[in-house]
Amino acid sequence: MKLNDPFGRMARRHQAGYEAMRDARRRSGTETAEAAWEIYTQAKTRGIKFIGIGSAILFLVTIILPQALPITLSLALLLTAWVISSTINGRRYILRFINEDLQRHVPEPEETPPTPEQE
Repeated sequence: MKLNDPFGRMARRHQAGYEAMRDARRRSGTETAEAAWEIYTQAKTRGIKFIGIGSAILFLVTIILPQALPITLSLALLLTAWVISSTINGRRYILRFINEDLQRHVPEPEETPPTPEQE
């Protein structure tokens, strides 16, 4: 029994999220570790772009309706927290997919993937 998840609810939620991502990757034809690693590296860039576009839209709403500032700031914070959380979990699921389903050693997030000469 874990103190931070005594009933296993978060573990079940993460397992369901991983299975959904794994099934989506299989349907899309991700068969190699290199293809999955490319998705992993692009996830952060996509998250940053989404935050930028969402913030720009909320900024325009604030310019048009200045009285909506508290609402738009709240939405911007919620958007940012949601995208960061989703990106972290998505990248974690992709690493697990590579390790478990594609059965290949995965470099730590700070490392770069090995080149064919290194293998």
